[in-house]
Amino acid sequence: MHALLRLSTAIDTLNRRIGRAATWLVLVCVCLSALTATLRYLLDWGSNAMIEGQWFMFGLIFLLCAPWTLQEQGHVRVDILYTRLPPRARVWIDVMGGLLFLLPVCLLIVWNAWGYFLLSFHQNESSFNPGGLWWWPMKLAIPIAFSLLAAQGLSEIIKGVAALLGLRPLPAVAEGR
Repeated sequence: MHALLRLSTAIDTLNRRIGRAATWLVLVCVCLSALTATLRYLLDWGSNAMIEGQWFMFGLIFLLCAPWTLQEQGHVRVDILYTRLPPRARVWIDVMGGLLFLLPVCLLIVWNAWGYFLLSFHQNESSFNPGGLWWWPMKLAIPIAFSLLAAQGLSEIIKGVAALLGLRPLPAVAEGR
């Protein structure tokens, strides 16, 4: 179990670093959006690549920050009953939810998105808009991001099982969540 906890720590570290790095895309996206609007209104000049770049960055922010958000317990929960349950029951729900729902869905998306990416890559798919961007790099981000989310789900399952075995403290519910 200690090897699994080390694996969990490595996954947590990787996803935290990727998530923190991806938050900088918010600033880049805002600056690009402001530049696009400024150029359009002041110089009557526009760029489809700049607009699509904003869309792509917005998508990357959500895709790459999702595993970090799971790690920080920031995903939305229907917690009408969850917060009233004892900590041990909450951990059981989290472990079973990860095993029965999160991991299978993430792996299914990775499997299907990989073919979606390969088709796009082999066709060198790009925007239909003049001056637009290639679409295959964004399609590659989908299986990568869901692989990272699946890994984070595995990490959360490992930590939950460790807590149930008494190797880690049971997590407390954060106020306001």
